[in-house]
Amino acid sequence: MIFSSPAKINLSLKVVKKRLDGFHDIDSDFQFLNWGDKIEIIPAKKLSVSTKKIHVSQKENLVTKALKKMESFCNTKLNYSVNILKKIPIGSGLGGGSSNAATAMLAVNSVAKLNLSLDVLENIGKSLGSDIPFFLKGLSGKVSGIGEIIEPKKFSEELIMILFPECSISTKDAYSAITSEQILDKRDKLTGNFFEEWVLSNYPQVREAFDFISKKMKVNISGTGSSLFTKIKSFEEGKEIMDNAPNKLGYVITNTINKSPLLDELLNSGV
Repeated sequence: MIFSSPAKINLSLKVVKKRLDGFHDIDSDFQFLNWGDKIEIIPAKKLSVSTKKIHVSQKENLVTKALKKMESFCNTKLNYSVNILKKIPIGSGLGGGSSNAATAMLAVNSVAKLNLSLDVLENIGKSLGSDIPFFLKGLSGKVSGIGEIIEPKKFSEELIMILFPECSISTKDAYSAITSEQILDKRDKLTGNFFEEWVLSNYPQVREAFDFISKKMKVNISGTGSSLFTKIKSFEEGKEIMDNAPNKLGYVITNTINKSPLLDELLNSGV
């Protein structure tokens, strides 16, 4: 069976404080995209995880780690072949790894009839990635804490263009680079993305794309980057803009949505 693993964008992102455990509390608006990866789940002799188009090693893949934790929790073997068709670039700020893990967890829970509650899956997932609880819930909303507090919220569903500069940004590196002083300085006056200035200062590929689009319309960075997004009126407008874009700048045109397509797929899967 094949399941959706959608990307997300951060409509806004504020870092509230650095915690004693080394993590950061955030205040952010997350919205799903009607675009992302696809995950195929097939019964097999043993658990295996593979990717196509964009390589992620099985050992380092969040999907492998999440399913191994589910095996330990249930004290059972999850003998499935999990094949991920990757479209979401690594280090793009679109939540690809967390989305993959959440989709695999929900799909295997359903296919294998494990009957694990959403709370249990969230407890397993949040130890691996702070965005995983959001993807497990499947509804756009306000995200706070380290990502585990999610208040469902509907935003305008828009036609947008996502831009992919040819670089990858580590979320860990981005958070490690900020200081408590910077957080305090921006906390009460920031309205956009906390990381925008840092990304533009450190990644010339993102700066080039940002400058190119911002001459024509408002553009935002998602998460800790490297992807950018902008609202457009039509596919034709987006394609016309990209005809003159810098070399090696990839893009996709899609819609923002308030509900993950995975939720309906799980209801209609018949398993």
